[in-house]
Amino acid sequence: MIAVLDFGMGNIHSLLKAVSLYTNDFVFTSDPNQVKNADKIILPGDGHFDKAMQNLNELGFTSIIKDHVAKKKYLFGICIGYQVLFEDSDETNKVGSTIPGLGLIRGKIRKFEGKPNLKVPHMGWNKLFDIKQKNTKLLRGITNESFMYFIHSYRPVGVDRLDITANCHYYGESFPAVVEKETVFGTQFHPEKSDKLGLGILKNFIEL
Repeated sequence: MIAVLDFGMGNIHSLLKAVSLYTNDFVFTSDPNQVKNADKIILPGDGHFDKAMQNLNELGFTSIIKDHVAKKKYLFGICIGYQVLFEDSDETNKVGSTIPGLGLIRGKIRKFEGKPNLKVPHMGWNKLFDIKQKNTKLLRGITNESFMYFIHSYRPVGVDRLDITANCHYYGESFPAVVEKETVFGTQFHPEKSDKLGLGILKNFIEL
């Protein structure tokens, strides 16, 4: 059974519809007991890192997610669910401070640095590059320069190269768009909003 976590971070109707294309064995839930019993967890959503971690902590999901991963069960983070996989973020109203993440992937979430000819947030279709076909389970069937749909102002930095299975280029830099570490997977983009190729990524995760 797949538990899609309901932790108050954005409209996820399109994700639930996408998951339902490939399996009926899933729940959208805020019930810790259902999450504990899940074989796979999808951690979705849009929004603010600080609020996302606050909600995960208050709902008791933080320890459940870490226990789930410790048992070598699969986890897939999408958008803000991707960013909270990392060590910390400076997306907070407290200047000069950071918010701890789940710490499942090495790296820190930082805002794109301003450049006059490029806008933040990074929003819309962009290409994947540097796909590690030999190392990826999530991106089977996805080729370099495949377009995915992004919307975000922050990105991971200081990520272990061994954990990165695809990059994206924006703001004159290459940032990790997909990570895979043992049973932990994440995409900065929204696969459920990325047409047939994005749906294929969801299918790959569901079939693991």
